[in-house]
Amino acid sequence: MEKVTIIIPVYNSERYIERCLDSIRNESYKNIEVIALNDGSKDKSLKLLKDYKKKYKDFNLKIIDKENEGIAKTRNRGIEEATGDYIMFMDNDDYIDKDYVKHFMNAKDKETDIVIGGYKRVSDDKILREDTLHTNSPWSKYLIITPWSKLYRRKFLKDNNIKFLSYGIGEDVYFNLFAYQKTSNIKIIEYSEYNWYYNDKSVSNTKHKGLNKDIDITYLLDNLNSKSKEKDIYYKYFIYRFCIWYLLYSGRYSNKEAFINEYERLKKYLISIDCYKVLSPFSSKLKGETFKNRFIVFAFKIISKLKLIKLFAKFYCRGE
Repeated sequence: MEKVTIIIPVYNSERYIERCLDSIRNESYKNIEVIALNDGSKDKSLKLLKDYKKKYKDFNLKIIDKENEGIAKTRNRGIEEATGDYIMFMDNDDYIDKDYVKHFMNAKDKETDIVIGGYKRVSDDKILREDTLHTNSPWSKYLIITPWSKLYRRKFLKDNNIKFLSYGIGEDVYFNLFAYQKTSNIKIIEYSEYNWYYNDKSVSNTKHKGLNKDIDITYLLDNLNSKSKEKDIYYKYFIYRFCIWYLLYSGRYSNKEAFINEYERLKKYLISIDCYKVLSPFSSKLKGETFKNRFIVFAFKIISKLKLIKLFAKFYCRGE
């Protein structure tokens, strides 16, 4: 039975880490190595990890205590330490159903480098959303760009030196798009038993307070482009959509002048990398894309085409 390494960055997760580990311990696929990397937690996370290891001696849990370096460097350390044939990632407040790993391992064949599945967005008392992927749609691999809900062949990651980019934005985007450029041996499955917990205090749910002058999204994209082979229509659309998301998400708490300047800069950049004239947001090729996402991209394209960005920024931006 091939070994699977599950990498879990842990930061101030005393409320959730035991539930996360319990879900792995109850998994039906048993040849699992868990690497929990305590990334400088200030709460009782490290103590709970040590207590868990002591309590469940037959559970293959490796604990690494390290200074705080952020999630990208922490995951990269996990990849270095992994001994499994395959690698999976989990966030410390999430949990999996009992046949999760087994299902991914059964789906792959000896040539598969990446298996991609869906997920459930959950709160304490209900399922908020369930995203299941279409197996016959090339767009599906771009719908869930997180490292969790995926299985990676470790040799594939190591041979291609695929690592997370330690930067202020887009480490998941960089990692997966880099990986997608290095292989066509990707399998998509209609399976969504990863439980992504809605924690309103997590880093991913905190708001960007304006456009950060120390974060340049083009640095991320330049690093990606340097590793990319020929870009297909789905890659180009994703990059375009990602830039709109960045503008809307970070620009919400910026002043209108900063928003307009960033819009103009990114527009020129997207044109320069041939990612400006892309698929229509309502293209049938984007199978599985939500109507909300389609509409946001469409509306932004119309605002841009009609040269109404300044008017839009006046009402949209909340920064001083």
